[in-house]
Amino acid sequence: MIIPLPKKANAQSSSQHWYTMDGNACHRQSDGKPTTLRHARKQNLVPSVSGILGMIEKPQLTKWKADMMVRKCIENPYKPGEAEQDYIDRMHGFAKQDKNEILGFGTRVHNAIEMWNLGKYDEAEDPEIFPYLDTYIRWAQKNLKRVIAAEKTVVNKKLGYGGTIDLIAEINGVRGVCLIDYKTQRWNAEKKPSFHDSWVWQLAAYRKTMRPNPNCISLVISATDPRPVIEKRWTPTELQAAWRLFCAANTIWQESKKYTPNHEFNQPSNN
Repeated sequence: MIIPLPKKANAQSSSQHWYTMDGNACHRQSDGKPTTLRHARKQNLVPSVSGILGMIEKPQLTKWKADMMVRKCIENPYKPGEAEQDYIDRMHGFAKQDKNEILGFGTRVHNAIEMWNLGKYDEAEDPEIFPYLDTYIRWAQKNLKRVIAAEKTVVNKKLGYGGTIDLIAEINGVRGVCLIDYKTQRWNAEKKPSFHDSWVWQLAAYRKTMRPNPNCISLVISATDPRPVIEKRWTPTELQAAWRLFCAANTIWQESKKYTPNHEFNQPSNN
């Protein structure tokens, strides 16, 4: 079950995210418009990890999109007399609506977890999400020793990329600091969650913004119904392989965009 977005809630923008060399988010300009590659060149901004990983084909995501579109076509058959392009546009509209609902649900869960980690959670703001948040709370009460930072922006100046880490914390039974990334996914007793390669690629990039390099954990929160959180602790071997792949993707991004951020450049304002 996917809980529909409240009218006041919006799914996150799919626009490329950008960061300053100082580690500040710069997704929009002072006039409110989304930051673009043109702005980034002038202001020496770095792209997000997710933007760089967008250079890599993700078969499981492509299949999910195709399945979603086919399902919509089955549920909404062609109308007699309807122009072919009109039907195509109508199906894309349905698929986009479903995608926004799924992204919106994930954003709401992320926001609720962030507020809880910071001791600022107010159930009254989004009561429908609490049963899903509660699955995380149960995991945290068992595993979370100390919150160091939530929604922390980081930058690797040398390689020219940045991002936002869901949680930096100390975990029971794990030596040193951990980076923790939350994902929402549809799964149940018959269909267990999938830990996609792209998740460890992302974490491998984040960990290279910190010294010493921390441990990395992915948490999956069921979007089907409230179920116990499933975790995966990525091994050093998995993280090393993921780092090599991310570096290759970063090179492809910089070469294809013809833009390499300069870590020695003095940051101008974004006016």
